[in-house]
Amino acid sequence: MLGLMLLTRLGQGREAEVFAWADGYVLKLFWPEFSHADAELEARLTQQVWLMGVPSAKVEDVLEMEGRWGMVLQWIKGVPLTDYIQTDPSRLRFAAQMLGALHRQLHSKAAGQLPSQRLQLIRRIQACRLPLELRVALLNHLEQLPDGTALCHGDFHPENVLVSEDGVYVIDWPGAMRGNPVADIARTTLLVLYSELPPDLPGREEIMHQREQFYQTYLEHYQTFSGLDLAQLQAWMPIVAAARLRENIPSEESRLMSLIENGLAGSPAPLIRHFT
Repeated sequence: MLGLMLLTRLGQGREAEVFAWADGYVLKLFWPEFSHADAELEARLTQQVWLMGVPSAKVEDVLEMEGRWGMVLQWIKGVPLTDYIQTDPSRLRFAAQMLGALHRQLHSKAAGQLPSQRLQLIRRIQACRLPLELRVALLNHLEQLPDGTALCHGDFHPENVLVSEDGVYVIDWPGAMRGNPVADIARTTLLVLYSELPPDLPGREEIMHQREQFYQTYLEHYQTFSGLDLAQLQAWMPIVAAARLRENIPSEESRLMSLIENGLAGSPAPLIRHFT
């Protein structure tokens, strides 16, 4: 078997590195803290999504290399949607429209065999570092929100969408689940509007403005395919914010706490309430 020194690394993220493998394939190699069971689970979910007809990568194998587990996937030779925009900023509106249409396409799939979104949210809320009374309030709030059986990505944002010569693909499916599409949109809202940008990032203010514009276009385009109740979207925001807390990103914690407390109090998230 090839050693890592002989492979070309294509990129890395919080969970894994990606290497060129055999012709037409890549190896997604998880960091050492991820187990064989973790790799098998993601491979199984990814393959189930591919079998549903979703534009995504086919899984070919799960293997071990140098004490780490990984999976071999079809190589989608494309660029993340963020790079697609950065190379030509005039594409911003079109890219946001693509994101909205693609998210609606995912939600049109029934996903009865996938893990439950609601159970995952309950587990994350129970495990996050919040006072007991706040966790109880969140779980009571969640009980009032409708369940669903649609395919939900669980981490749908521009970095997980690849634009290639033959189409647009969705990658990274460890959080694939069946659930309420509005909860999935709330997670995207959280990531696009409220995730932390480095304070020294060049052009930070302009990027902030662009991502608000991008989000509004994404949401408008989603609505052209499906009616979306903005009150329901607002209602899901404290739930997805609490689930995000479980990811332990210190720079986002104060913003997440505001979304939780204001959401439970019935105060709309600031940027969503301006949407018309």
